[in-house]
Amino acid sequence: MPRPSQNTDRRLIEAARRLLPETGCSGLKMRQVAAKANVNLGMFHYHFKTKDEFLRRVLQEFYEEFFKDFELEATHHATPLENLRAALFTFAIFARDNRKLVFVLLRDAMNGEKAVYDFLRANLHRHIAILLQLIGECQKQGELPKLAPPNILVTLIASMNMPSIISEGVRRSPASRGKKNVTPVLEAHVLSNAALSARLMFLLGDPK
Repeated sequence: MPRPSQNTDRRLIEAARRLLPETGCSGLKMRQVAAKANVNLGMFHYHFKTKDEFLRRVLQEFYEEFFKDFELEATHHATPLENLRAALFTFAIFARDNRKLVFVLLRDAMNGEKAVYDFLRANLHRHIAILLQLIGECQKQGELPKLAPPNILVTLIASMNMPSIISEGVRRSPASRGKKNVTPVLEAHVLSNAALSARLMFLLGDPK
């Protein structure tokens, strides 16, 4: 019996990528994914066996796309501070552009969703380790204060990325319905590339 077209698994993955930012992993239904991909539900079971296996594949693909750019920006500049600045900016851009997905994944993780927990356990350390290494290198050169590197890391990530997560929480909040839309203000003054660059300058100083 010939193997079904390999394009089918790709279509299922692409369908899930479109659906996940609204449903999260906990709310994603495989029948819904199959319908979105316009394929028979049986093809999902043929290619992926279980929902958890499928979700890990989809989430890993998202992460590898991010990590490829992140790792490049963290390594190809002239100094550790320039690398740190570029890595943080890349991270912040990813968090902003994918804030719907990041928000629902954090929600799923706090609710104990196994696929998300396994994904975070397998990958979270990868970019965190790079940032901690860069922070240590900057400290050796006297460009960052002699605080515990994890403390500096939390400060940097929270400042750069949390506004994106908070803005998505505000968008989803029932309390915000019918009230003035604050998204344009956030986009212009907090989430724009210029705003992210300004926060980086505040945190790490003016780039030379």
